[in-house]
Amino acid sequence: MKRLPEIFDVFILGAGPAGLCAAIRLLEMGYTVGMLEQEQFPRPQIGESLSPGIRNIFEYLNAKHLLEDPTYLENCAAKVIWENKEQVYNRPAQIKGGIIVDRSKLDQDLLEFTVSKGLHIIQPAKLKQALNSENGWLLEITAGLDEFKISSKIVLDAKGRKGTLLKERMSIAPSAVAVWTHIETNSACNEALIEAVEEGWLWGSPVCGNRYRIMTFTDPIALKKNSESHLLEVIRKTKLFSPFVNKIGGEAIETCSVTSFVNQNPWNNGFIKIGEAAFTLDPLSSTGVEKAMRFSLQVAIAINTYLKDPDSPHPKDFYEEKLIESVVSHAHWTADYYRNAWTSNEKTEFWTKRTNFQLDVSKNETDFTLKLEKEFNTNGILFEKKQEPIPVDFILYRFWNEEIVVSPHATFKTVYAISKDSIVLKEALLHPNLERPSVYLDQIELFPFLKNINGKVVSSIVAHLNTTIGIEKSKKILVFLLSNHLLVVDKKEQEFNHYL
Repeated sequence: MKRLPEIFDVFILGAGPAGLCAAIRLLEMGYTVGMLEQEQFPRPQIGESLSPGIRNIFEYLNAKHLLEDPTYLENCAAKVIWENKEQVYNRPAQIKGGIIVDRSKLDQDLLEFTVSKGLHIIQPAKLKQALNSENGWLLEITAGLDEFKISSKIVLDAKGRKGTLLKERMSIAPSAVAVWTHIETNSACNEALIEAVEEGWLWGSPVCGNRYRIMTFTDPIALKKNSESHLLEVIRKTKLFSPFVNKIGGEAIETCSVTSFVNQNPWNNGFIKIGEAAFTLDPLSSTGVEKAMRFSLQVAIAINTYLKDPDSPHPKDFYEEKLIESVVSHAHWTADYYRNAWTSNEKTEFWTKRTNFQLDVSKNETDFTLKLEKEFNTNGILFEKKQEPIPVDFILYRFWNEEIVVSPHATFKTVYAISKDSIVLKEALLHPNLERPSVYLDQIELFPFLKNINGKVVSSIVAHLNTTIGIEKSKKILVFLLSNHLLVVDKKEQEFNHYL
């Protein structure tokens, strides 16, 4: 182990993807980063099915080569029974789609990559006590027979679901439990299976090592004492999984809680939760690792801003805003997806609870949970609109000699944004045709952009923009604004000028 610094800028508890992602970014920003991991790597870890967006994150971290292991499985097709009990939906394989990895190997490779960037790792070791002080945190650590103390300005808790105390959690969905096992398989069994049943739903997928994992997600009340008989009983009722019944029994049957929750006090005096220590997603989304790593990238920005100005309220507010945004959007998306299942009208514990779930913070009231409750009860799910191909040149030249102005239905409000790895305040555009307030469009800041082009002729705007951002990008941005009526031709609408 390398000689440890006298004080760390940031010390991270847990060497999973969320903690390592934050560590890489903070090291790139020039901070001294340490990490404690309780287990010796490699170690068994589920969560091998990673969503397509994980590729962009690894590329951003300059670590995309870690996903190029020949033993990892890519572009799996899927069979799905969800909205209609009688219909099997075939989801074809997608190039650069999801990827199934060996998490024990990937986590070890990512840890070694982060150590090569300058991370100080203490492994295996345990946190005995964390004490808050004027200068940050004093951590008492045990590693084998050794005990020592470490000082850090910031502590990031990335210990995951298992490292979070029950009293710290607030459920954001009904209780759920997973029961799973593996069966030996061959290359012919190479597609994923998803099926809704009365007791819950099942997921099956090939995993590394010529094995096939079968998991059922159900309500804890419905889970009988014998988890093996419960799994078999559910599988016998299915169409997609019933052929596997006679193959189950060779491997152990395992169970774990998969209830979605959020930490009720996730930013506490510089002791900050990230990854599954902050919030856990419903397994329905299959985006847990991706979401955790994306949130870690945002947390790194908040930490950078905090270390530069510890008295600023912006880092904590930004962190809580992004956490609430993730929790609310995921919870509403999940609830809506469950409502679309054919079983949603079945009077069983699993489906009834998901149809009628209400967030209750009465037993978990904190400043954070009250903010979460407000957003949870006012914001519905945001669906991504399917955009038809836009005839760019046709639309643009239709308005070529027209004077355009910003729509009177547009307004601006001050929001948090990111600039040069720090949190800043920016003006965001609001409009009925936008799903959310937008500060940037294709990396162009909208407020000064619209201010500069308001009231000008399209041809002159294109000529000017061509000298700064290029003709194709200029045309793309203008057509988006025109086609969504953020920019309009009606000269009467110049009354909006006072916003600019």
